[in-house]
Formats: sequence, C-alpha cells, structure tokens
Amino acid sequence: MNQMHVSELEQNGHHGVRYCFPCTVNDEANIKLEDVLSANERRIRRNHLVALEGDQSKTVLCVLNGWLAVAKCLSDGEKQIIDFALPGDIIDPSAADGKSSALQIEALTDVSVAALSDTTWQEMKRDWPPLNRLASQIAAASRARRAERMLRLGKGSARMRVAYALLELCVRMRAIGHSEGCNFHVPLTQQHLGDFAGLTSVHVCRTLRGLARQGIISVEDHMDIRILDVAALAEIADIGPEALWQEIVPAAA
Repeated sequence: MNQMHVSELEQNGHHGVRYCFPCTVNDEANIKLEDVLSANERRIRRNHLVALEGDQSKTVLCVLNGWLAVAKCLSDGEKQIIDFALPGDIIDPSAADGKSSALQIEALTDVSVAALSDTTWQEMKRDWPPLNRLASQIAAASRARRAERMLRLGKGSARMRVAYALLELCVRMRAIGHSEGCNFHVPLTQQHLGDFAGLTSVHVCRTLRGLARQGIISVEDHMDIRILDVAALAEIADIGPEALWQEIVPAAA
C-alpha cells in the first residue's frame, strides 16, 4: 500500500470546490469558506495512506468528496477501523501531545480534502461562530456513533454488529444525499466491513448471507446494499433508525 502524507499531496488549487458540510452559514460566510477550502484542496488517490500513527500531525482534514478509513493498528498488522470519514466530516488525528497522529488514515476511494493547518482551522472557527458550532456538532456525532459501535463490539453478537454497521452507514449516506431510501452503495470490501465490526471477512460474508436469506437485506455488485426490512434490521441492531439519526447526524443537517 502506498503512503502519501498530507504535505506531499498534489496541490490542485481552485477547482470550484463546493461547501460540502451538511449546513449553510450565510451567503457571505459560505463564499469566504469555499474560498478557503478551495485554496487548500488536495486530492488523494485510492489506497494511499494519508497518515500513520506517530506521524507528525498539525493538519485538520475537511472531507469534500470520497471515503477515508480512520484506524488503529497493532504491531502485527491487525487493524481496527475506528470510523469511516465521509463528505462533510472533519478529521483531526492529533494525539494529546498536539504533535503526533494518534490514527492511521487511508483513502478508500479517490478523495478530495481541504487540508488546513491547525492554526488556520482555529482561526476559521473563531471568525465564523456558526462553523465552530457545526464543527462541535460533527465531533459530537462522531463520538456518539463510536460509542454505539463500542457497545456492540463489547457486548453484541456478529449479527448485531453487522446490522448496526449497515444501519449506521444507511443513516449517514441519507444525511449527505447519497442514498435513495434504504438503497445505498458503500465502497467497501467485506474485509473493510470486518475491520469495522471486529469480525473476519468470512464471518461478515456468512452474516450478510444469513440476513439476505431472511429477506432483511440484499447485497449485490460489490456492496450495493438494499435494506428490505428496516424494522427487523433495527431489532437485531437493538436501536431504532430515528434514535440513531438524532444521535449521529449533526443537527444542522
């Protein structure tokens, strides 16, 4: 796998980047914000590592397009995906020392991000209070969904973990307009889903097939997912879609 640090990313200049966070501030502020995002746009190729744990890290990433995996790794290469970053998400990988990255970040698709120095990001939040509030909401949504997954990783069965993962992804895709009802595509392999749910790819495959046989979901063409029975999937996941939406979708969305 290739490694590409943010400082080494291709600088594309102004490419008409649109403000992709799930809210608007006001017309004047949006224009200024789009200018900042566009000026700091970077494009990352699929399968490139953006950051490794322990790297120097003083950059905040605002995801404009594409998917990134945020993970922790053991010395033997075993990996736990902590989160998927989608358009509108903000990644600050800094550890408590404020200097090093506590996370590994990998591009799962071709990705566009605004790579902002920590100083620039703090100034933006200070100058635009609505952006500061939105950033707080996005951070709160991230904490909430990680807490829900942690509960199921620690106490849930394989079926519960996979059911929850599918519901979470469905809710998040709908929030950014990338889902038609309960039909959505995720650019993930079963290994990615396993690293997310704490399962082997074989176990994920078996679980998805079981849910499909029950008529709860269908999976086609490399993770084109259709949830056929939302109530049944929510019961397995032990959480309702409405409650999950309130927890993990920023209020401004």
